[in-house]
Amino acid sequence: MTDEKALEEHTVAELKEIAKSTGKIEGISVMKKADLISAIKAVQDEIVETVDDISHETAEPVPEKEVTRESVQESEETVEEEKAPPEPAKETPQKKEPKAPGKKTGKTPEKSPETVSSLKEKIGVLKGKKQEMKETGDKMGVNRLRRRIKRLKKRTRALTKVAS
Repeated sequence: MTDEKALEEHTVAELKEIAKSTGKIEGISVMKKADLISAIKAVQDEIVETVDDISHETAEPVPEKEVTRESVQESEETVEEEKAPPEPAKETPQKKEPKAPGKKTGKTPEKSPETVSSLKEKIGVLKGKKQEMKETGDKMGVNRLRRRIKRLKKRTRALTKVAS
């Protein structure tokens, strides 16, 4: 990755980018330069240790093979077999993955015709929910309901304007 001298020469912003790229360091935004350098070094040392462990475990001497005409023909045959198109697999029914909760589908539900009285009923229900949320201390929920009530009132005024 980067050596120790290079880490000292980087700016804090660059060190934060390096730390983010490792994906193993948390709390990057509040770290100072010295903290970032030590965290990056720790991750680099960890990576080096795991690579050394893996290389020692898997390192086996590879036996040398004599190259003969027969061995070359055998390897050519296996290559030709690999190039052959694979047989089509039987299709199995797959489940549809649920879409992310924030994404809308193309279908919109059918809406009943809005009347001033139906909108006022909705406003009354939302006011009750808003009062409950005030009692529980849910400020975000109260703000959300306040905005919904405001929009519904705006729609009632628009409907009365159209009707008159």
